[in-house]
Amino acid sequence: MSTNWNSFDVALVTSSTYPECLPDEKLLADALAARGLRAGPVIWDDPAVDWSHFRLALIRTAWDSDKRRDEFVAWAERAGARCPLWNPPEVIRWNTHKGYLRDLEARGVAIVPTLWLERGSKVDVKALLAERGWSDAVVKPTVSAGARDTFRVRGPQDISTAQTLVERVLPLKDMMVQPYLSSVESYGERSILFLGGEHTHAIKRPAALSGNPGYDATAAEPAPSAEDERAFARQVLAATGFELLYARVDVARDERGALLLMELEVTEPNLFLRQGGPRAVERLADAIAHKTRAR
Repeated sequence: MSTNWNSFDVALVTSSTYPECLPDEKLLADALAARGLRAGPVIWDDPAVDWSHFRLALIRTAWDSDKRRDEFVAWAERAGARCPLWNPPEVIRWNTHKGYLRDLEARGVAIVPTLWLERGSKVDVKALLAERGWSDAVVKPTVSAGARDTFRVRGPQDISTAQTLVERVLPLKDMMVQPYLSSVESYGERSILFLGGEHTHAIKRPAALSGNPGYDATAAEPAPSAEDERAFARQVLAATGFELLYARVDVARDERGALLLMELEVTEPNLFLRQGGPRAVERLADAIAHKTRAR
């Protein structure tokens, strides 16, 4: 568990799986040190940690949060009552269940067409896909990360596997079904990054469900964002109604080229600071320093 947390001004919130700073977080810690702020990894569920000690806590690599969502949200509310937590507890509660996409759609944001499956319900996957005419689709829980319990149905041969997944997961969690967007394998899934309210960089990520056995979620390359992508991302952020210290807006294009929101990552996203370069790191460090002064 965390042993030197009381030497930090800024907690870089992590999980016990990642007890040390990863490369992006090391860059951020160095930039904060240059601003007179000591920052380092603090494990979110360490009972010894006194969160009132910190001038600010920044959720970074708490990458077990989807497995323990209720516990993580409860922690965020406790910690956020004792020190400034970014993003704030109300954002964490909202964003850790993919039902937030329904909220954004109701506010005018175009999302990937989605069928929502209620926990405990009975679903016939074959009939559901036939009704929608989706021959290539993705089935996943509404609380998940890293493609955990996510399955791509490429055709009739995959129906039984998808049905088995639904029968295993749906008694425990809400689920969702979406058509697979083939553009993620050509144009790519694009992530538009905002730090301290400012667009800093964008990246192109490999398609997670393309079937490539060498898929690496961290293997992203810098990619200039198009004007319509930046405008769409800003629409998404405005629709949340929240002040966000960091945000990653993951978008893709449909068969007509129109932009759709895949995910809004505002809990513990990889911010790809190395790909963003010094401007991204400095912008985030400046925003954090400003928040600590405003306390």
